[in-house]
Amino acid sequence: MKNRKTLLAAIMGSAMMALPSAGIAQAGPPPGPPGSPAPSSSAQGALERPTAIPMQAPSPNTMQPASTALGSKWSDVTKLPDFFAGNWQSVTSFLDREPKTPLTPKAKAYADAFKPITDIPFAGAGCKTPGMPTIQRLGSPLKFFFEPGMIAIYIENSSMTRFIKVNGKHAARPNPSYLGDSIGNFEGNEFVVESIAFADDILFQYTNFPGKGTSRFVLPIESVFGPHGPNLRMVERMKLLDPDTMEITLTIYDDTVWTKPYVANTQIFKRNRGDAGIPAEWVCGSGADPLEFDPVSNESIMQDPADVLKKLQAKDAK
Repeated sequence: MKNRKTLLAAIMGSAMMALPSAGIAQAGPPPGPPGSPAPSSSAQGALERPTAIPMQAPSPNTMQPASTALGSKWSDVTKLPDFFAGNWQSVTSFLDREPKTPLTPKAKAYADAFKPITDIPFAGAGCKTPGMPTIQRLGSPLKFFFEPGMIAIYIENSSMTRFIKVNGKHAARPNPSYLGDSIGNFEGNEFVVESIAFADDILFQYTNFPGKGTSRFVLPIESVFGPHGPNLRMVERMKLLDPDTMEITLTIYDDTVWTKPYVANTQIFKRNRGDAGIPAEWVCGSGADPLEFDPVSNESIMQDPADVLKKLQAKDAK
């Protein structure tokens, strides 16, 4: 018991030494209870040394690179457009219904010879993610998260998360991936995101077969998908139109596919607050592959994508 009282006196004395008033710091430890022994010489030495325990927690941004750009500090979250509350649900069509950006001669030759059964990169492998930009344009809920220097977007489809470095730089040698290497910054009320370094087999839309749309709630079998070039770059601009409406515009740069930048159809998202629209666990199983969808019988059944295309064309001709 005596040793515990001695240790308590030493700790109280250390705390008093950390106070700003020199007079208080020189006063020494408060007297112990009557009959308690005087502090030992080792405890007295501890009283004379400044405490190593900080009286105030370090700033959350201590480990971050120095930056004054918006999005670099925890306190910035109150100044950013509010993407973070609630969950976002797309209310627009999945992909472009009638892309009109001119193709390069090489891409046009590819589109003219396109065969869905062999040329869709992930044909028959239904659980493989389509990657960007398709994965974020399929209508599944999105959820935004923030920390200094980083904004993350969780996508229900494939249960994947995009990590966007805010006010950062692309990796010197980024590994190609389905979501790409992304950096972003705030320009006024817009969050501008640039992504590079994509995997070779992302689901990359060139155009559509003549007269076909993509309004059905399946991936557009009638669209032409193909390989992208080595310098593919995507730029998104995200902004709030009102407290519960978000707009995302997408421009794709690939001079091996188009003769000028391709501006995709604008996406509109509506905010669900509270528990509404929380992204669900994504589990791939039977019927999840759009190539199993029969547009005539409205059933999921494995079939040749070329047959699906014929049925769509016959249905549109009626």
